[in-house]
Amino acid sequence: MKKQLLIIATLDTKGRETEFVRNCAQTLGVNPIIMDIGVLGDPPIAPDISKMDLAAATGVNLPDLIQKKDRAKSVQAMEDGGAILAQRLRNEGKLDGIIGLGGGTGTAIVSSIMRTLPFGLPKVIVSTVASRDIRQFIGTKDIVMFHSVADLLGFNEFIRLILKQATHAVCGMIEGTSALGKDKPMIGVTAYGINSGVALNAEPFLVSKGYEMLGFHANGCGGMAMEELVAEGRIAGVLDFNPHEIADEMFGGYCKGIGPSRLETAGRMGIPLVFAPGGLDNAVFSPVYPMPESLKGRRIHGHDTRFCVRMEQEEMKAFARIIADKLNKSKGFTHVLIPLKGWSDADKEGAALYDPSVDEVFTKTLKELLLPLVPIEEIDLHISDPNFALRAVDILHAMIQQKITQGE
Repeated sequence: MKKQLLIIATLDTKGRETEFVRNCAQTLGVNPIIMDIGVLGDPPIAPDISKMDLAAATGVNLPDLIQKKDRAKSVQAMEDGGAILAQRLRNEGKLDGIIGLGGGTGTAIVSSIMRTLPFGLPKVIVSTVASRDIRQFIGTKDIVMFHSVADLLGFNEFIRLILKQATHAVCGMIEGTSALGKDKPMIGVTAYGINSGVALNAEPFLVSKGYEMLGFHANGCGGMAMEELVAEGRIAGVLDFNPHEIADEMFGGYCKGIGPSRLETAGRMGIPLVFAPGGLDNAVFSPVYPMPESLKGRRIHGHDTRFCVRMEQEEMKAFARIIADKLNKSKGFTHVLIPLKGWSDADKEGAALYDPSVDEVFTKTLKELLLPLVPIEEIDLHISDPNFALRAVDILHAMIQQKITQGE
């Protein structure tokens, strides 16, 4: 059976380009399915899934919205209906990959649809905005943004080359596997610039116990991607060594951008979790993410063009309250491990941000707020000491085995 490629575009403005992609996919032996998300005019080619089909899937009267020139609600209908019908194709085994074409609005609609689909399904967008900050389009998903360079307006040799390359790319991805295997259980581990050592130390210990490590950069998006994979049931346990994003979220730092589910998904699902306060000793700023005036005069550690600013006692209390509230929602299999000799490379003896008395404020507050269901253990090591990672892995492995024994 031929593989199925969903092509999503605003046919009223990208009809020629869509037809070219369709023909290219057919030449490569892939069956194309065209979804029209254009609401401005009539399509020059017939889609397999029309804009009316998308609107009907959400119960929206699209002609009425078009007559009222309600562009915002029309676009929303395309996003919602497209997600519903793409999921339906996926559930029916009729979707092996997606390619989308778009300018700003088209990219927004296509990426919204793609973000509802699982990891591993090939997703490519040929976009005029791919050279900009694309985080709003990518989110946490494995979407490939293919820069069109020129606008998708004139139909010319240059654009045809770009479209052909993008189609070959997504069809090549389709020919490979699009399913994540389950050979070994995966452990989600957070890492962060000046505190990556703890994750590197953990990997051989995890491997020795039959796991694979799946690392996530605690840069906002990375932590949320881990939460999403936990929610999908792809991760057997979590070593959340670096909740540093909480500090940056509070002050608008470099690693901001977490959502409300950060630090909650594993506990909600009963997935074993070992938590450590790695990176909470500092918030990170840069020329693009400037330090707020309220932090001027704080101790600073230079990283590269970015710099780390020491978090003090009031922040430690605030972090403890946030984290206690999240961990207290756990169904069990959650363990807090506190390294007493520092939480990052900048927070160790002789380093610029080293201050165990400030770190102790966090630990003391957390002890007062955590429910008895969540044990808290202090260990007289720095977080980057291999023995800290070993202890964390041993705790996590014991919880995973306990969970298996209990049949959960």
